[in-house]
Amino acid sequence: MKKMKINLLVTIFDNILSLIYPKRCIGCNEILKVNDKENFCSKCLPQFQIKEVRRCNICGRIIYHSGNCRGCNSNNFYFTKGYSVFEYKDAVRDSVRIFKYRGLFCNGKVIGKIMAEYAINNIELDYDYVTAVPLHPKRYRSRGYNQSEILAKIVAKAINVQYCRLLERHINTEPQNSLSKKERTKNIKGAFRLKKNVNIENKKILIIDDIFTTGSTINECSKVLKKNKALFVDFFTFSCLGED
Repeated sequence: MKKMKINLLVTIFDNILSLIYPKRCIGCNEILKVNDKENFCSKCLPQFQIKEVRRCNICGRIIYHSGNCRGCNSNNFYFTKGYSVFEYKDAVRDSVRIFKYRGLFCNGKVIGKIMAEYAINNIELDYDYVTAVPLHPKRYRSRGYNQSEILAKIVAKAINVQYCRLLERHINTEPQNSLSKKERTKNIKGAFRLKKNVNIENKKILIIDDIFTTGSTINECSKVLKKNKALFVDFFTFSCLGED
């Protein structure tokens, strides 16, 4: 009887809380209806269902032919292999922007859980460290959180690999999203360095980020790790741009 009363009180409290802070779809940020699946409205839900698609053998970008994407065929990257859950478009794109720029870091828990489940089922998890693409301190203070670190900690815990801050961003670069591929590579060059008192010799490292676009940022991070004697570096992102 006591347990039933407690459950009733919890239900009442949840209902009151949902009236004050209604749950919203992480894709479009619309208030969820009663019949909507948790975290997604009926319109966005299909776009967050994992599908079998053809991917680049190296970076994991979604492609429409066999082999590697054009970017990996024309570049020598420092990372070994990349993985992404979804293509960066429509509701997936909106979910990343909402999480990243509108202060809804709570959405990161949902995105992180999706990434963790994907990693467990699709990635050979032989790593010594999970790390995140770092923000410059000024940008961190402005935003209040590092979206990549939120995701990295969730993934690391789920796959039972130690999370460690290996890199720091010591140059406050221009935002990459408005730059061309050539400009991105130039802009990000030399922006990262290994944190003091970190030893990664012969370590296998997985870098986490929210999106993979041209690969400039991930590659620059991988370059620093490899030049400090990491055995190999892979990356894992929630989303990636499809091949043009």
